[in-house]
Formats: sequence, structure tokens, C-alpha cells
Amino acid sequence: MALADLNPKSTLKYLIKTDLTGLEGKVLTLNATDTASLGVAVLELANSIQDVPIAVIVVGSASDSGTYPGTATNCEIYDTLAGCFDGALSGAAIVAGTVVAADSTGRFQTASGALAAGDYVIGVALTPAANAGEQFTIKFLPFRGA
Repeated sequence: MALADLNPKSTLKYLIKTDLTGLEGKVLTLNATDTASLGVAVLELANSIQDVPIAVIVVGSASDSGTYPGTATNCEIYDTLAGCFDGALSGAAIVAGTVVAADSTGRFQTASGALAAGDYVIGVALTPAANAGEQFTIKFLPFRGA
């Protein structure tokens, strides 16, 4: 479920790097190598606080052809990263009011301490998540540590 201006889009203008089935609420980033070699944006799960957040998976799916990178017309993503989103997936317990970033599995984690140069905060948790794997509401406020 989404709040505010959610307008999920299919991934017709993107390719996906791997099967995204069942990965709803996780963060996607750009795979620079495949994007450069193929000439089209290739999305993959974020795996670091330094990955540039591009989108959140609303409805995950496999590629249409079963090969990767590939198009996934049944996959929906939220690539605006503005407003609020109810369905972000936590990688650990998250306290409401804390800033969050991507973890090594594409889930959201608390961005604790000072940001290092190149670290990306994705937003602020508006609701808590008591444990890993729980959904919470995020207010997108992406910014990069200097």
C-alpha cells in the first residue's frame, strides 16, 4: 500500500539484472557496467549505503524471457522517490524518526552516525519496524554525504 503520490510504473524503460519476484519493498540501484555496455538502464538490488537509490520495488517479478538482464513487464517500481511510501522493507529494527539507507540485501537500515563521503540516505522512517523483514512507512528525502 502506498501513500501520497505513488504511481507505480512498469519496468518497460528499464532492464532488471536478476529475478525480483517476492522482493517488494526493496531498494533498486543502477548497474553501471551493464547500463554502459547495453545502452539502457539496468536496475539491480542495492547492496550498500553508497549505492545511488533509484527506485523501490512495488510488485516484483522475473524477466519476461527468463534471461538477465531483461525486461519485466509485470514488475512495478516506484521511481519518483518523493513523498511517502508505505511498504518499505526493513533489514533490521527501525525506530520512527530515524534516517534510513540501503543495506547489503536491498532492504532499509538505520543510517547511524555521521555519513561518510558518498553515503546515501534515502529518507526518514515515519513508522517503526520492530524486526527485520517488517514493512514501514518512509518519507523520501534522498541526499548524499559530502
